Amino acid sequence: MPILAGAILLILAFSVLKGQEGPRKPIPIPSNEIRNGFGRIVTLDLDSAPFPDAARRAGYSYDGDFFPREGHYDDPSVTVFIPNDFEPKGRVDLVFFFHGWYSSVSEAAQGFALFRQFSASGAKALLVLPETARDAPDSFAGKLEREDGFANLVGELLVKLHESGATPRLKAGKITLAGHSGAYHVISRILAQKGMATKVGEVCLFDALYEDVERYSAWIREGAGRFVSICSQGGDPEDNARGLAASLRENGIEVRTAKDDPQEDAGALGNRVVFITSPYGHGDLISQADEFRRVLAAASPAR
Repeated sequence: MPILAGAILLILAFSVLKGQEGPRKPIPIPSNEIRNGFGRIVTLDLDSAPFPDAARRAGYSYDGDFFPREGHYDDPSVTVFIPNDFEPKGRVDLVFFFHGWYSSVSEAAQGFALFRQFSASGAKALLVLPETARDAPDSFAGKLEREDGFANLVGELLVKLHESGATPRLKAGKITLAGHSGAYHVISRILAQKGMATKVGEVCLFDALYEDVERYSAWIREGAGRFVSICSQGGDPEDNARGLAASLRENGIEVRTAKDDPQEDAGALGNRVVFITSPYGHGDLISQADEFRRVLAAASPAR
């Protein structure tokens, strides 16, 4: 395993406090796997990962700053979290989480307590975190921008999980796309890929509705799945969310709105199209009140 992928594993291992007990029957741990109190963490290097990609071979410039390929666009790793109570049965649901600008998989997992929240949600699925542009102000999604790019990622991921010994041979079930901030771009591009819109059962945007509003509107109008947007107050995502909600209502689509409060949004989160306004800031509204857990739990069957 590359040194970088190993470093990510170590960061993730020590960033999560111990919680639930491990599986009753010990499972041999592959060399690319570690465990924490909530489950197993597997890191795979995939050919279909967003990066490296030819479009960023020479790096990227933004607002007068240069971000070279090395350290920003050269990581092919995809991190998979397997909860302790995961029971593979031939088909597996997948929840993808994409981080935003100036971030990374390790920072998002630690800062948003993603593994703890995912485990507590009761989601009968795997949590998948592909490394996109790391520590850079860039929403470009590399190979995921290509037609069939996301389908290739899903296919290779399931094959490599099996080959590494982390899971038995599995097929993809329901797919959820979630992301923070600049992740709006990669999610909208995935929805636009041929045949993919109907395979995605849920989209969750955390203060991320900056652009591509029409792409999300089209997916919602097709009735393909559940859409949840949680926005902080006073920014572009909130303005765009307000406009999108109004447009959907004009098209006869039922929209629910609520505040980011466990007591007030409990009923709203069970609806198909939900817009939530949060009193928390841009970097806090995923974990301040366990928003990631609550969104996933609303779509998950009881334990």
